[in-house]
Amino acid sequence: MHKLIALSCMLLSAFCQADAALDYGGDIETTDWSVSGSVFECRFEQTLAGYGRAVFYHEAGEDVTFQLETLKNLMSYSQAQVSILPPPWQPGAKSENLGVARIVKDTPNLSLDATRTNQFLHALLEGKWPAISHKTYYDKNRFVKVHLSAVSFPQFYQDYLECVKQLLPVNYRQVARSKVLFASGEDQIDATDIKVLDRIIFYIKNDPRIFAVYLDGHSDNIGRRYDNRQTSKARVEDVERYFIKQGIDPEMVTTRFHGDRYPVASNKTAAGRAENRRVTIRIEQREDMPIPDNLLFKPKVRTQTTASGD
Repeated sequence: MHKLIALSCMLLSAFCQADAALDYGGDIETTDWSVSGSVFECRFEQTLAGYGRAVFYHEAGEDVTFQLETLKNLMSYSQAQVSILPPPWQPGAKSENLGVARIVKDTPNLSLDATRTNQFLHALLEGKWPAISHKTYYDKNRFVKVHLSAVSFPQFYQDYLECVKQLLPVNYRQVARSKVLFASGEDQIDATDIKVLDRIIFYIKNDPRIFAVYLDGHSDNIGRRYDNRQTSKARVEDVERYFIKQGIDPEMVTTRFHGDRYPVASNKTAAGRAENRRVTIRIEQREDMPIPDNLLFKPKVRTQTTASGD
């Protein structure tokens, strides 16, 4: 949706010296919110008709981030202005400048840090309109603004909170590559190691897309190479036993032991040797496997209202 409005001049002083900005975003009649997700992520988004989507993306184990996904980006690939505007029916209220954020070519085209994302959410709860404004990539004297309308926000925000409530406490990236360390000569896991392993095991049990677990045992180079190899074997087997004891299918688990062949730090220092005495844990996920229906978030069916949200 295209609009030519004088409000654009409030965002950048340059606006007042150029043509009014093209404005994309909903109004009291066209605002379109939706919430979707699973136990792995939540998407709370508003359609920007003719431009793309404004998304509050909340991944399991992380804070929420605001993302701008465009159908065809019109903004220059540089720093855009981030603001919070009063709604049109409060023309005397002040706007708030939240600094800048970079427009990039990849999707999403813009991402905000957690602090400003939560400021956006807070502003919407107050009935205000977050906005991103910038010059176009094809003409420095022309500007584009996208805004989020607060219409119906409180109702759909409750769905978003319900989605967040059912997220797992950890995501795949946080556990896909892990390790546990061992003291010199030690070949059994301790309480600290178990905390790391339990986190991984929890995720494996809750993500049916995980199909393989690779365990690799290592040692430092102190002592005979054969003894180091046997020590790394004992270490990886102890980790394997714990995984199986906790209910992980043995068919999923592959173990290897390497002795001191693959150091990740210098064996000339105590700190380096401590890093090398390890078992690494790598889990693999079928990325093309659909998420089972029972793990999907099912929001309540809501009807858009014309409430301003303030």
